[in-house]
Amino acid sequence: MRRRLVAHLRRRGYLRDRRIGEAFLDVPREVFLPEEHRRGGLAGVYRDDAIVTRRDPSTRAPTSSSSQPAIMAMMLEMLAVEPGHRVLEIGAGTGYNAAILDHLAGPDGLVVTVDLDVDVAAGAARALWALGSRVHVVVADGAQGMPGMAPRPGPPPRRGIDRMMVTASSDTVPRAWHEQLDPGPGSRLVVPLRLSDDVDRAHAVTAFVRVDEGFDSVAVTAGGFMPLRRPTPTSPGSPGSSGSPGSPPFTKIWPPPGSPGSPEPPSAATPPTRLRGPLVDLARNDVSRLRIVVRYGDDRPASRWVIRRDDHWLGVDRVVA
Repeated sequence: MRRRLVAHLRRRGYLRDRRIGEAFLDVPREVFLPEEHRRGGLAGVYRDDAIVTRRDPSTRAPTSSSSQPAIMAMMLEMLAVEPGHRVLEIGAGTGYNAAILDHLAGPDGLVVTVDLDVDVAAGAARALWALGSRVHVVVADGAQGMPGMAPRPGPPPRRGIDRMMVTASSDTVPRAWHEQLDPGPGSRLVVPLRLSDDVDRAHAVTAFVRVDEGFDSVAVTAGGFMPLRRPTPTSPGSPGSSGSPGSPPFTKIWPPPGSPGSPEPPSAATPPTRLRGPLVDLARNDVSRLRIVVRYGDDRPASRWVIRRDDHWLGVDRVVA
């Protein structure tokens, strides 16, 4: 069934990279979707669809899922992970994408996946542990990134994050993400950006390269994702929600704290951001024709559309064919 899925992704043009294809063949999706496996067997597990794994108990709205393999393949190609890379994934989901990232980064790399929800992180950790994966699973606010992976001049020096992937949509590009990526050439961020309040509009799944003043896009495609969740004082399962004022906003799930290569804990949580509008009005088939820049500070980018976000600007242009 894995071979059939990979053949389908290649035939439809979603998958071209040989190493990513090998990762899909190597990582068993059924380990991360045990309930779907019981209900629908391997055919259900390996269909090219997003599979909802958790819902809000009161509203029944989806809160976590295993992404559609087609968009996973596209985002992984946009991210361009190489052996030895330090990778941060924001949004652990089932752990399936993290396992593929681990395959791509190899034994000399480091993959850390973070999630705000304790239960989601624990479920991902159990599946990754069952595979003997090297991935580190952390409960934390993804908007803060993972400060313990940020570049440090030393001694001893430490390079920053080589690749960062966000698996939930965001209307902001927090400065922490920029600061934690390695300042050397080629560091990448892939994130689904919300550029419109209209639910029928596509998210701009954007591959950015880091530049000194922010980010420049190198590829954009359409996709649909749940929003990046932010902590609130009453968030069930979120770090620090137990009522204890001293509860840290960071919990190491797997491997145990203190294991070699463990990231350092982040600082206290930042306040949640709010979605603002009206935003750029985009039809789904226009998204891939965008050029997007992120600029921090007061200097407004010279773009056709400019959106202010917290401490930064999003500049958006259409690329003329």
